[in-house]
Amino acid sequence: MVVGEARKGLIPRVAVAKKHGVSDAALKYHLYKTTGSTAVKSRALALLPVRVAGSAGKQVELEFGGGLRLRFDEGCDPAYVAAIVGRLR
Repeated sequence: MVVGEARKGLIPRVAVAKKHGVSDAALKYHLYKTTGSTAVKSRALALLPVRVAGSAGKQVELEFGGGLRLRFDEGCDPAYVAAIVGRLR
């Protein structure tokens, strides 16, 4: 219940923790634990194909339905890319 409320993002995580009388660190821990590697693996299959654009400054491009395209420089942290894609879902 608390983790679900924090995940919705309607109010800051710190405010959710205070509202429910738990520490921000505890809430952050449980948010992390509920988005563990098994959850990421099951959702990773839903990504569309990735292509490398350009030859000079190589970029990875992710294209979603509705014309949304995201470009990341080659060597960008994969966890960063995964976090952004996860927030867009």
